[in-house]
Amino acid sequence: MLAYGLVIWAQAHGDLATVAALRETSILIAALIATLLFHERFGRLRLIAGAVVLAGITVLELASP
Repeated sequence: MLAYGLVIWAQAHGDLATVAALRETSILIAALIATLLFHERFGRLRLIAGAVVLAGITVLELASP
């Protein structure tokens, strides 16, 4: 509940594109935690998906004024 409240607060007070881009990094962080702590595979598919997420974040950041 607190995390959701912080996202809403950040969207209300910050640049929406930046907040959205930073919020999407949670997917990559979760994948890294799963790999490091739970010894899940970080295979080729996750690597490609991570690259797509990073590319999307980059596009959002470059598109913001």
